[in-house]
Amino acid sequence: MKSKKGFTLIELLVVIAIIGILASIVLVSLRGAPARANDARIKSDVNQSRTQAELIWADESNYTNLCASDTLNEAHATYGSQLATLENDIADRQGETAPIMHCKAGSNTYCVSAQLISPATTTYFCVDSDGLAKDDATASACTTSINCQ
Repeated sequence: MKSKKGFTLIELLVVIAIIGILASIVLVSLRGAPARANDARIKSDVNQSRTQAELIWADESNYTNLCASDTLNEAHATYGSQLATLENDIADRQGETAPIMHCKAGSNTYCVSAQLISPATTTYFCVDSDGLAKDDATASACTTSINCQ
């Protein structure tokens, strides 16, 4: 009597079906990963604008030159290139030619917010001179006052 070696056709089909189910679960869970990665990059850029604001404060003892025309001040003599890089990166992540963001600065306070690309709702990420960093579901962050509301 010969002993059987190998797998039957049914066993192979069951294994292939299990692998297919596992692969589909992984693909479904990774579907939103690019949007979440871009949101994380936008948040990082907005947080980096906080660092630039503190450098401006250290040099000038006020925040007024952080913003220009409701966006970061690309014409700043010392930090303009860094602010422009942050602004361009935010626009690239949002898929826009100009960033969807708001920037307000006074002598002692500032507020910077940028729209995230989360597909469910329009959300902004906001940082201000009080140390607040938060997601905001309204576009009013940094548009009517110089702090995250």
